[in-house]
Amino acid sequence: MASLMSIVRTFSLVLMIAAVAGPIAMAGSTLLVHGEATVAVAPDVAQIDIGVTTQAASSDAATELNQKRTAALVQQLKTVLRSTNIKTINFSVNPSYRYPKEGGPPAITGYSATNTVRLELTDLSLLRKLIELATRSGATSINRLQFALRDEKAARGEALTQAADQARSSAQALAKSLQLNLGKVLHVEEVQPVIISPAREIEISSLKDESNSSVSLSPGNIQIHASINVTYETSER
Repeated sequence: MASLMSIVRTFSLVLMIAAVAGPIAMAGSTLLVHGEATVAVAPDVAQIDIGVTTQAASSDAATELNQKRTAALVQQLKTVLRSTNIKTINFSVNPSYRYPKEGGPPAITGYSATNTVRLELTDLSLLRKLIELATRSGATSINRLQFALRDEKAARGEALTQAADQARSSAQALAKSLQLNLGKVLHVEEVQPVIISPAREIEISSLKDESNSSVSLSPGNIQIHASINVTYETSER
């Protein structure tokens, strides 16, 4: 019993000291701020997927005809592009079917071969000339035209720099308003990876009219976005 009374008296004393001392001050106060920025950059490279489709009674004939037309197309493209910027990315041969009106199994009427060649163009002023050349040289479709950057590091760095500047300005404004001293940076976190939003992807199909000037080939700009959180050390003035 004496031991229990001693514990009660000790606990009461601790409570009295805490009440007199008031709340305990937390050391190492911090300030968390957010910064983000978007940088617009003109693309300097274009990727184009050009298709050649041929049809014949047999798969071998369709393939042979396709190889000849694709080779002729590539030969013409090499007058504008280096061979290293031209590569085949897909080749397929598929049967064509005729379905009887009265029902029953379909009958094969022939075969269709498709070869897709991807081009990389670094001189965008040649873009329309290249498309017109491809159309005249046997291309049956342009499945994809996408603009990009050859080297995105500088644009990524600029976006991150601007995001960091915005975060710093926010921290300084808050510290001034709250009467705090702004200390060193304790932590930096990229909220999400820097996003590169590709410029518009343009779908062009069945380019039978090589003089068709209604198709817009303007690339626009590529948007590079950066978003970060920065934690600063602070202290009261």
